[in-house]
Amino acid sequence: MRRKVKHHFSYTVLILVTIVTGIILMSVTKDIYGYEQIDQSSNPILIAKKDTTPKIFYFIKDPTQKPNVAAEAYYVGDLDTGEMILEKNQDTKFPIASVSKLMTATVSTDIQNQNDITQISKDALEPYGKNGELYLNQKISIGDLRYAMLLESSNDAAQAIAINSGFSNFIKKMNEKAQSLALNSTYFEDPSGLSANNQSTASDLFKFSQYLKTSKPDVLKMTLNKSYSNKKQVWFNGSQFLGLDGYQGGKRGYIDASKQTALSLFTLPLGQDNIRNIGIVVLRSPDRYKDVTNILSYLKKNVYYGGQADADLAWVKTKENKVVDEQIKDYVTLAFGGDIMLDRGVKNSVMKNFQGDYSAMFNNLDILKKADISFANLEGPASDQGKDKHNLYSFRMDPSVLSAISGSGISIVSLANNHMGDWGMSAFTDTMAGLKENEISYTGAGANASEAEKPTIIEKNGMKIGYLAFSDVGPEGMNATYNSSGILLANNPRFDEIISDASKQVDDLVVSFHFGEEYKTKHNARQAYLAHKAIDDGAKLVIGSHPHVVEDTETYKKGFIAYSLGNFIFDQKFSTNTMAGMILEVKINKDGTMSVNKDDFKLNSAFQPEKIIFGKEEKLKFK
Repeated sequence: MRRKVKHHFSYTVLILVTIVTGIILMSVTKDIYGYEQIDQSSNPILIAKKDTTPKIFYFIKDPTQKPNVAAEAYYVGDLDTGEMILEKNQDTKFPIASVSKLMTATVSTDIQNQNDITQISKDALEPYGKNGELYLNQKISIGDLRYAMLLESSNDAAQAIAINSGFSNFIKKMNEKAQSLALNSTYFEDPSGLSANNQSTASDLFKFSQYLKTSKPDVLKMTLNKSYSNKKQVWFNGSQFLGLDGYQGGKRGYIDASKQTALSLFTLPLGQDNIRNIGIVVLRSPDRYKDVTNILSYLKKNVYYGGQADADLAWVKTKENKVVDEQIKDYVTLAFGGDIMLDRGVKNSVMKNFQGDYSAMFNNLDILKKADISFANLEGPASDQGKDKHNLYSFRMDPSVLSAISGSGISIVSLANNHMGDWGMSAFTDTMAGLKENEISYTGAGANASEAEKPTIIEKNGMKIGYLAFSDVGPEGMNATYNSSGILLANNPRFDEIISDASKQVDDLVVSFHFGEEYKTKHNARQAYLAHKAIDDGAKLVIGSHPHVVEDTETYKKGFIAYSLGNFIFDQKFSTNTMAGMILEVKINKDGTMSVNKDDFKLNSAFQPEKIIFGKEEKLKFK
C-alpha cells in the first residue's frame, strides 16, 4: 500500500516538474528566440516577439517634396551608417572629370613617398590647361604636386604624379584600388579626368567618399586649404563649396562630356543632438553649386535623424517652418559688378595682407554665389604670357587669380575693354584658355569675329540668358577679325544685327558696354545713344563699366540701364568715388517683368569690397 502511494506521489511530482519545466522553457524560448504564444489550441502558434528597442531613423518630413536638382545623377547618404537618403540614377555611369584626382591623390599616398623630388618632363606638361603653373625641368616634391592638383585642379600635376611611378603602372594601381573598394562601376584611363572614359556612378563615388573619410582624411584635409605655399609657389583653392557651413572637403570637375561634377562631404545638424556626416555626389550637373546647396537646404528643412518621439517633438517645434520649395523657379536672379583688376596695388595688398591668397578679396561677396548668374568686367589679361605694350597703365594679372575668381561665384566676365591688349595677343588668348579651364564663361571676345559676335548663353531655371559685350574705348588693334582673335568693338558696322540676332536666341539679353568718361558720375550722350540702341535692338539689360565710379541708372522702354557700376576690385585710392562701387541684383521673371536692387559698397584699405549697403527691391515700371 505504501509503495503505491509513494509511486503515485512520485508520478505526481514528475508531472508537476514537467509542467514547470515547460513553462520555464517556453519563457526561455520566448526570450531567446523572440516568440510568444497567441493561440490556445492544441497546436499553439508562435510569432516574432515585438522589438521594443528604440530605433534611430532618417525621417523625411514631407515625402512629396523633392529637392530641386538639375544633375542627371546624384546620391546623398550618411557617411557613418551608409544609409541612402536621396538618389537619382545612382547606378548610371557618367564621366567624372577632375573628381578623378581624389583617386590619384589616394594612390599617390599609398605608393609614393610624398617627400620625393621629381622633375617636370615635357610629357608632364602635355595635358590641356596651365593651372598649377608648372614648368619644364622644374624640381618639385610629390606632396607639393598633390596640393597643386587638388587646390587648382592642375592636370599637369596629376600627370607628373602618375609619370613618377610609371604612367601605365599608376593607372593600373588606380583601377586596382577602385576594385579593392568594390567600386565595380568605376574605371580610370588617366590621372586628371580629362578623359571621358574616366567614369563612375553616384553610388560608387559615395562609397569612395566613405573610404576617404575613414582612411584618407589627410586627402580631404588638403582640399580644405584656401591656399598652399611651398615658399616658391602659391596654389589657390578654386572650390565653390569652401565657404559653406559644415564643408569637410571634396573635389569638383568639368569637361564637356561630364558637365559639372562634385564629390563633397558635409557635417549637418539633422537632429536635436545629432550632427551627421553626409556625402553628396552630383554628376552631369549644369550648376553643381546650386544643386548641392539646394540639397543642403532640403536636408536641413525636410530631413531629421533620430527616434520617432524625438522627430515628432522636433517637427512640432518647427511645424510653422515652410518646407523648402523645391519646385523649379519661374525666374532667374542675376548679379553684376564693375571693374575687377587684381594687379598693381591690389596684387601688392594681397601679398602683404593675405599671403598671396587672391580669394581673400572676395571674402565679403557671398552675394555672387547666391545669384543664379554673376557677371563682372575683367580689366586686363590674366596670364604669364605676352610682352608689355607699355600703355599709360598696363595691367597683367597673375593667372592664379582665375581660380580665385571661379571660387567667388562669378559665372561670366566681359573681356571687351581697353586693357585686354596691354600684354599683346598671346596674353589675351592665354586668358581665354585659362578662363575656360577654370569654368568661367566670357563674352565680348573670341578666336575670331564670328565667335566674338555670338552671345554667351547660360540657361537657368528653364530660362536662357544671353550675354554680349562691346568696348567703345578700343583698343582698335584688338578688334576680332575673320581670321584673328580679339574683342568686340562698339563701332562694329553690324552692331544692330549682332544684338538683334542674339536677342532671338534667348529669353533675355544682357549687353555690357565699356564706355563713358573716366571719373564722371553722370552718363554722357554717347553712352545713352549706345544703350538705347541696344535695348531697341532687343536687349533687356545694359550694364556699363570703364568710368571707375558709379553713374546713374535709367529705365528705358522695356529695359534697364546701369551706365557704370564703378570699381569692383581696384586700387584707385585717390578719391572716395573710386573706392566705392555698386552691385546690381536683378530678378527677371518668365513673364518678362523685372525688379532690381542697387547695393552700394566701399573698398577698404586693402581694396576689398566691404560694408555692403543692400538696396530695396524696386519693381520696374516700363514706359
